[in-house]
Amino acid sequence: MATYNVHSCVGVDAKFAPDRIASVVKGLEADVVGLQEVGWHHRGEIGLDQFEYLGRETGLKPYAGPTKHNDRAHYGNALLSRLPVLEIRPIDLSLPHREPRGAIDADIQVGDKVVRVIVAHLGLDPWERNAQITRVLNAIERGTAERGSDRPTVFMGDLNEWRPRSPRIKRLMHNFADCAAPRSFHVRMPTLRLDRIFVSDGLVLSNYDVVRTPLTKRASDHLPVRATVALKN
Repeated sequence: MATYNVHSCVGVDAKFAPDRIASVVKGLEADVVGLQEVGWHHRGEIGLDQFEYLGRETGLKPYAGPTKHNDRAHYGNALLSRLPVLEIRPIDLSLPHREPRGAIDADIQVGDKVVRVIVAHLGLDPWERNAQITRVLNAIERGTAERGSDRPTVFMGDLNEWRPRSPRIKRLMHNFADCAAPRSFHVRMPTLRLDRIFVSDGLVLSNYDVVRTPLTKRASDHLPVRATVALKN
């Protein structure tokens, strides 16, 4: 699995190059990839459907989770999957007077099991992120109540949390069993752990890394975070 903020496919060299992002995603060799900042947002090419393009060029099936809409383009999160996706549910994370935010909540078939994968991009202010984490945790609890049992869950994305001991991270660590959080931002000198992959009980996070190559250091301002996740027997 991997999570990657693609910065509207505009690299640190200010070049709009969705082909570079597609090459990075293919190189991850991941079954499931969560993307943030997909689409046109005051940068990049107006009118290009980046959701469709990245799906086509990577060979993964795309599921769009736009948070902004206009006549020229859409913008938001995306889920790319090699595995069967059974259901998609949007989670609205928008708050008054703040940039629209959201999450993609998906049920994915993994062998004979179903794993819940949530891809999100949280806000810039601590109070905003706290409210958004509450909504995500509430959505997970509702799903558990409806099914009557826990489902193995992955929560990943650009969480915009850079303080290692922040109350928001502590809340998430209390609700998840493990977390992949290497230094992923900024690509020129990665010091901040903004991009994370949390896993619940029922899943094992066997290893993870941040993918730092000549290509990933140009393609976006974030580095992709990749993790190997296994189901417990």
